[in-house]
Amino acid sequence: MECHHEVARVWASLPHSQWMLDAKLPAHLQGCEACHGPGSLHVVARKGYIVAWEKLSVAEQNAICLQCHQTVTADQWHSSPHGSRQMGKWETVAGSKGRRFPACTDCHEVHLPVPRRWMLKTNSSSLCLRCHADITEKARQGEHHPLDKTQCAACHDAHDGTVGGMLKAEPLTLCDRCHQRPDITPTDHTAEFRKTHGKRVEKDDRRCASCHGRDGCDRCHGLPMPHPQGFATHHTEATRAQPSTCQNCHDQNFCAKCHADAPPVSHDAPDYASAGHAKEFRQFGANAAAYCVTCHQPRQCDDCHRQKGIPLEVRR
Repeated sequence: MECHHEVARVWASLPHSQWMLDAKLPAHLQGCEACHGPGSLHVVARKGYIVAWEKLSVAEQNAICLQCHQTVTADQWHSSPHGSRQMGKWETVAGSKGRRFPACTDCHEVHLPVPRRWMLKTNSSSLCLRCHADITEKARQGEHHPLDKTQCAACHDAHDGTVGGMLKAEPLTLCDRCHQRPDITPTDHTAEFRKTHGKRVEKDDRRCASCHGRDGCDRCHGLPMPHPQGFATHHTEATRAQPSTCQNCHDQNFCAKCHADAPPVSHDAPDYASAGHAKEFRQFGANAAAYCVTCHQPRQCDDCHRQKGIPLEVRR
């Protein structure tokens, strides 16, 4: 305090600092020493023997903040792009043209008074755009929400990577907070669009991801989309748990293009008609009926069994 009295005077007036001066806190989390370490040797030797932040890696700096800020858990922080575990001393982000991972103090002012909540050095969007300048152009092209309508922090949590894109919730859930769904649904999303959209968009189409999220295709379809290589020969295994998934996009005529002359492999067994199909039906359990009607008409089982005179209790 004797050497840094002016800095200490201003610092002590801040709400954040007053909390750090609470005598109820453990000694190592009180005052200046909470961030800069014990100062007794520094007082004697003057230079050195103190934690100098400019000599710490970003990860080391942030770890000091995280020891107090339990609302930003280490797991949440490290799961986010901002808090990658691969951070090193002033290490740059891969492909970022020199931009490094952020330190807490890049956005939050800890020594001087500021007029904003959360000790932010400026408004949240300005802070974000210092690194994410490309968002301005993406917003202009309709690939991102307009920046003049709201702050980045309204949708994004800079400390949590639990949801893709560091969003506070799934995209459509966020949209519903401010918008009525019919007002923001694109005009080309007609009833026919559900059947044809696969031919019109790519998996990484940013227009789709801006509303449905980066894994929106997979979540909606219930399996990896677009179909991975070799899917045609292994689609039975992929859809066994959710047989009706295929019908979201395909009708029975589509299946017939292949299966009219090449039924499922299980159907090739010599005894499939007499016994094999019943065994397969039981293996599918609760999903059996849905699996069969993927190709067959719902009443085909009843019609066939009735024609052959097989009692109801046997075929169940």
